[in-house]
Amino acid sequence: MKQDRRINKSQEAIKQAFFEISSTKQFEQVTVQAIADQANINRSTFYAHYYDKYDLLDKIEDDYIKLIHHAIGHTAVQSTYAVVDVIDGLVNHIDEHMDYYYFAFNLKDSNIEDKLYRLINVHLSLFRKKDDTIGAIPFDYFMSYVSGAGIALIKHWVQDTDRMSSEDLAQHFYKLITHGPAGIIEEEVEMKGRR
Repeated sequence: MKQDRRINKSQEAIKQAFFEISSTKQFEQVTVQAIADQANINRSTFYAHYYDKYDLLDKIEDDYIKLIHHAIGHTAVQSTYAVVDVIDGLVNHIDEHMDYYYFAFNLKDSNIEDKLYRLINVHLSLFRKKDDTIGAIPFDYFMSYVSGAGIALIKHWVQDTDRMSSEDLAQHFYKLITHGPAGIIEEEVEMKGRR
């Protein structure tokens, strides 16, 4: 028990040090020695937990992906509100950890977008038919469109200096998913025709 607590404490100190240094330096300039100094540990302690700074970054990303999976993983596939629940869980999680996602989406060495893609793939695979389609669309095409648009929307929100509320984003996200761009444009055309 003490050993686990000590390991967790060291890992948290390393992660905190990494974030503190990364707020003032580019990732390429961050060194293991600088992380160890900031965390007040020996380099050997760092290497006991992580292979290098890339491994540290990878593990941090995995931790956040697990948190998202936990936030949306309880959603039942059969539920009428499954899509709403997934969107709410995802958006609320990112909103709670906005500093991290701002950091990750702006870091060229980050794999967070690929990991989000894989997470979405796992969830959408629950709806895949035996012939590898969803709604008669080949699954890989469906997956590419949905995940590409969803991740781009989230990334834009995170990087927006005039960011809308998480509630507004969730509503817009849901509308985009349920009505689609063509449906939303059609609504606008109809409204213009009535004026």
